[in-house]
Amino acid sequence: MSLGATDPALAAEAAPRRRGWPGLYFGVVLVVMAAAFAYHMRDAGIFACPAAGYGDDRYLGYCQGSAYGDYDHGALWYGLEPEARAAAAAADVVFLGNSRLQFGLSTEALADWFEGAGASYYLLGFSHNENALFTAPLLADLQPQARAYVISVDKFFFDRPSSVAQEIQHGSPDTRGRYVGKRNWQGVHRAVCGTLPALCGGQVSYFRDIATGAWIMDGKEGIVPEPIKFDRPVYDKASLETMPAMIESAKAFVAGLDVDPACVILTYIPSTQNNRILADELAAALGQEIIAPQGEGLVTIDGSHLQPESAETWSAAFMAAAGPRLQQCLDGEAGAGPAS
Repeated sequence: MSLGATDPALAAEAAPRRRGWPGLYFGVVLVVMAAAFAYHMRDAGIFACPAAGYGDDRYLGYCQGSAYGDYDHGALWYGLEPEARAAAAAADVVFLGNSRLQFGLSTEALADWFEGAGASYYLLGFSHNENALFTAPLLADLQPQARAYVISVDKFFFDRPSSVAQEIQHGSPDTRGRYVGKRNWQGVHRAVCGTLPALCGGQVSYFRDIATGAWIMDGKEGIVPEPIKFDRPVYDKASLETMPAMIESAKAFVAGLDVDPACVILTYIPSTQNNRILADELAAALGQEIIAPQGEGLVTIDGSHLQPESAETWSAAFMAAAGPRLQQCLDGEAGAGPAS
């Protein structure tokens, strides 16, 4: 046999093996891709968050996985959660503000007061320091039947849109599709992480109660409690310069609410970032006084948002102060006394 010749028997034996190599290669590639995708979803996607907060009356509003993030804005803006929109539109009292309002008033104290009053409420606050630039057009679309509003003025009348609002209101045409995708993943997340919690992470997340808008927080990664010290409030130059614009924005927003001005109650949720001076000045320009008890011994989960126990304490004090005025509005007697 010459050195260049090939044994026909050996060639016939090797041919099936060679034909199997491409299939094996693509199989390995698929396994690697699936593993990489699973790792990405567990590390940065929806599976970075726990699923214990789900319920037939709740949806996942936010997961602090970098590839998932916010669902709440799009859920209400695009009508992906129609029952939540209907509840907000039908509520007797609507609360507006950012995530500090949501954490500060998602409490039993608030729910108990409204149950005793025989009235409904909805917490229509959002994350990312959301403000009136997003909330005003949302309200115009919802056409709420509220008899009173409670507004947390903390950063609510800033003239800068949040990054999430900017994307939804002025982003690409496929933004809605991404939010639909986030909604669809929640069914998978609930099934997998609800059955095998160990497969999923503990990143901070919150679930929105469809009937009241209250947030139920889950996940503890990165949580560092920090007490609130009621020291001298901050009065920074940048905020001072924007105050005239905020006052005009606030006046226009309040005038657009279809309620007696006495039934627009302003508040401020305490945090370690003390902007109370600005809040008081803004309220004074609107002819009101902030209803916002400071309280003692309050603690935040992260320097910004009240932890559940402190939220119960603060919201109980708030309702004790604001409750009589809200009751007047619910009874149709708002003109009986001064707004302040």
